[in-house]
Amino acid sequence: MDSTQDSTPASSEPPLPTGFSTIQQIRDLPEKSKQSNANTFVSVIGFAEDYREPMNTNGTDWKCTFSIKDHSIAHETVGMAISIFWPRKSLPAVSGAGDVVLVRNVKVSVWNKNTALLANKMTTQFHIYILPVSTVPRAMSGGTKASWKSYIAPQGKIALPNALETTYVAWANSHKMEIDLPSETEFQERVARSTNVKDKFSLLKDVENGRYYNILGQVIRVFDGSSSSLTVYLSDYTAHTNFYNQVWVEDSVEDGGDAYGYQQANSNTTSNKWPGPYGKMSIQLTLYDGHAEFVRENVKAKDWVLIKNVQIKFGNMGGCLEGFLRGDPRRSEGSVNVEVLDSSRDQEYIDPKLKAAITRKRDEERKFEAQKKAFKEGPAAGDKRQAGDEEPGKSNSKKRRKERRAAAEAKASKNADLNENIRCSYPDEPIISIPQIIQSRYLNIEGEQHVSPFTVCKYKATVRVVDYFPHRLEDFAVGWRSTEYEMLSDFSGNEDTDREEERRIFKSGKGFAKDAWEWRFALLVEDASTKESKARIWLQVDNHAAQGLLGLEDDATSLRDNKRLVGLLREQLFKLWGDLEEEKSAKLPVEETNEPSSTFSSTASSQPPSRKAGDQPDADDSDAENEHSYGNASARKSAKETALQDRDPNAPFVGASTNQVGDTKLAPKNKAFTCCIKQYGVKVKENDPMKADAGNGERWERKFGLFGTQIM
Repeated sequence: MDSTQDSTPASSEPPLPTGFSTIQQIRDLPEKSKQSNANTFVSVIGFAEDYREPMNTNGTDWKCTFSIKDHSIAHETVGMAISIFWPRKSLPAVSGAGDVVLVRNVKVSVWNKNTALLANKMTTQFHIYILPVSTVPRAMSGGTKASWKSYIAPQGKIALPNALETTYVAWANSHKMEIDLPSETEFQERVARSTNVKDKFSLLKDVENGRYYNILGQVIRVFDGSSSSLTVYLSDYTAHTNFYNQVWVEDSVEDGGDAYGYQQANSNTTSNKWPGPYGKMSIQLTLYDGHAEFVRENVKAKDWVLIKNVQIKFGNMGGCLEGFLRGDPRRSEGSVNVEVLDSSRDQEYIDPKLKAAITRKRDEERKFEAQKKAFKEGPAAGDKRQAGDEEPGKSNSKKRRKERRAAAEAKASKNADLNENIRCSYPDEPIISIPQIIQSRYLNIEGEQHVSPFTVCKYKATVRVVDYFPHRLEDFAVGWRSTEYEMLSDFSGNEDTDREEERRIFKSGKGFAKDAWEWRFALLVEDASTKESKARIWLQVDNHAAQGLLGLEDDATSLRDNKRLVGLLREQLFKLWGDLEEEKSAKLPVEETNEPSSTFSSTASSQPPSRKAGDQPDADDSDAENEHSYGNASARKSAKETALQDRDPNAPFVGASTNQVGDTKLAPKNKAFTCCIKQYGVKVKENDPMKADAGNGERWERKFGLFGTQIM
């Protein structure tokens, strides 16, 4: 066999040595073979693409990690990671890019949703051999020897690579230029960075404003935002004074609800309540770019994650500390700072920090269950237990002050009769009335006072919902045909171009264009901070704000084709606005049911006007829109005149002005609530050059939007 192998032409690939697999074959193993309890072991040969210096695991072992590539993944950007948990003196060392790595009997696992290889000192049959790139023989002959460096488990025995294995290595090395490997300079730079990495890890209780940290915790909730960002609530079960205080509310499902039926008996929406931990133990994180995309596809509630290089700072309103993770243009496109941790893997592979966090979670849950039991036993039992826990003579003034503040807040909420099902961010911000919010501000330009068209500000207000748009819940989600032209800044689709593009895509064999959907509606709210004020403003609710407000697991879709989601939407909004929908729906005409309904089809005269994302009735057309929807035939316009124009789906609402009062005949029975409001400006067309303060035939129009508000 040796003579046959020696005569093999250099251009002919020899067979893979017996017992070895390619990296692609390892990746293609069934998922069940990669689970921690599967104990699947493989052998592999590859070329080193990076090496990270050993790091202490806070135990008796150190961790060494490097990545390898072979011809099966020659043109991929990321190789296969190998992590070894051994005593410091036994760990292998890779000297340069392209060093040959031969590994026997290494365990297959999944790390951060990717297939990886692991070994520790208990893996007795594990061997690793490294052949520096400068010593790899160009061709094998009978007397040729390779200078392999051997690294074996502490209890293992040396078994050097045989002639067939070394011959395969010589062939693979002669074709190494086909594999995407870093240059020697890039390789050494990566090694240097790994030695200079500072330990940014911190418990949440110790984070400070303006600094960057690596944090480890459990995902409590995920709220998807725009295509480039999303929000994650994370807890490591330590408390910080500047985090939002998540308050536990006793489950009231069995008591039949309140007077307005906001919390109905046998409700199936209790999952929307904050699941814990309670108190100031959770931080809100906003992730962007590739980090957001990774979480969207790979992370769910209850997962444990390690997130690196998170910027900690106070939110826009300065109330609570939040975290932000943005993309780094200097790093590779696939670089993600979010790592999913597997708490079910073998104990020796689990990060001690994860073990500590899980321990804190268990202790917190036990403490909470004891407190809940004491609460349910009655105030007397709870007071007695708390009194017994205090050490004699120990000052407890801070606790008493906290209790007095909580009592005062509860009293104020009770006196105001606020809707307790609505949670508003930034609890420490003062309440601003709507008359104050809509008051114009002035700009001093060259010594002259000019009214500012809008102001970029955020507020917290007490309001109640008195109307909404569009008039049917089935239209609270809007859609458009997603085309390749949307990436163009000057693209504005219309019915003709949309249909032409659909035909082109269909004829190309790709089927019909994809429908894209998002939440988009508006709420008319009335000031409830004082009994005297009846000021009203329209609040736009875009897709991001609606995701946070509604707390539904389902993404926006065609609501006219999804009755189940409409039912969930109706139930959630009932908590927000009481019987408003019931009262308003009674005035709407009955929709035709013998024709299919679609946001993308033209609107019949018997239907409410069609709209697309970003549309809302203009101030001039609002009366005609209301009359059309409520069946006032004498004032109706034709369908062509009343139909709203198609616009860019990502554009903001061009909607009702602040003096629009909605339908004054509506008198819903609902409670006031606190919410967060933002003011901003949008550009609208303007024919009068004297009013076109935004230039190019456009003017600025002031708008208000909802944010930071959630139905529990």
